[in-house]
Amino acid sequence: MSTPNEAGELPILEVRNLVKEFPIKAGVFRRQVGAVQAVSDVSFDLYPRETLGVVGESGCGKSTLGRSLLRLIEPTSGSVQFGEHDVVAAGRKQLRDLRRELQMVFQDPYASLNPRLPIRDIVGEPMRIHGVPKAEARERVGDLLKRVGLLPEHGNRYPHEFSGGQRQRIGIARSLALRPKIIVLDEPVSALDVSIQAQVLNLLDEIQDEFELSFIFIAHDLSVVRHTSDRVAVMYLGRLVEVAGSNSLYEHPAHPYTAALLSAVPVADPRRERTRKRIILEGDVPSPANPPKGCRFHPRCPVAQDKCAVDVPELTTVASGQQVACHFPLVAGESLLDRMASMGRTTGVTVGVKSASAAST
Repeated sequence: MSTPNEAGELPILEVRNLVKEFPIKAGVFRRQVGAVQAVSDVSFDLYPRETLGVVGESGCGKSTLGRSLLRLIEPTSGSVQFGEHDVVAAGRKQLRDLRRELQMVFQDPYASLNPRLPIRDIVGEPMRIHGVPKAEARERVGDLLKRVGLLPEHGNRYPHEFSGGQRQRIGIARSLALRPKIIVLDEPVSALDVSIQAQVLNLLDEIQDEFELSFIFIAHDLSVVRHTSDRVAVMYLGRLVEVAGSNSLYEHPAHPYTAALLSAVPVADPRRERTRKRIILEGDVPSPANPPKGCRFHPRCPVAQDKCAVDVPELTTVASGQQVACHFPLVAGESLLDRMASMGRTTGVTVGVKSASAAST
């Protein structure tokens, strides 16, 4: 059953139990001997005009999740409900129609653009595929280029003639060509300089308001996600471990993994930065081909208990209103350091600026 948001609006996208596994094959006959569990039983809702940030360490499955939602790679199981249509179960013709509503902006702005086509053809290609009349498409391409901060005459140039920030603007213009309702942004500013990042993020804010878009914003930079997102979903080893409003999550993280990630985010005050305590997670991220039993985070969790190694925690709503997949979530006002102290555990904690480079983000 759909859950309305605080404004009483129903979700525009409902993801339920989404799974994506990549087979591991070996031997002369290339038989499957295992599977990499890139996305495991992921469920969430996306609401109209909302930005949902998705964060986590490299390799946690963020980009795979984004591509699976649009079926750029085929999910193994689960459902992605958009209106009356299930994207996962859609046939070829129905999926083609759904492409008008669901678009993506990729991380690498150069690799996502065809180097052999001029920009006007790159931006106009979705309209050509979906049968938009040529005159209308030509006019719309010029309008889109202007809207993202380029000139209409730039349409005659090729991708190599633009800077990285300009190429990402072209990618954004292409994603808007069919006037979609949802855009998945796969680390859209991670390859850009900091000053250019701010310009592109401001552009995304403007077009979201103008076109009434919903965004799924995938990133590893927690500061960027806080600036852009209404809600944040934290992933670890293919699973969601916490989903909460941006302010709630950053001020009072309920999952130990979220708290450890946030402890590594630099702060602007140098005095606070010198004395701030960081939680350095011990050990490596387990292999997604052989994830731990129970809670996947328990081998690295500084407050794990016996139950964590046995039972898989479900994503449930706690008293603070946050959704957390943890048997022993942090309560409002309790920090991870407080919990560790109460349990007599101090390993993995470092004080001072020297630990900044070692902090895991």
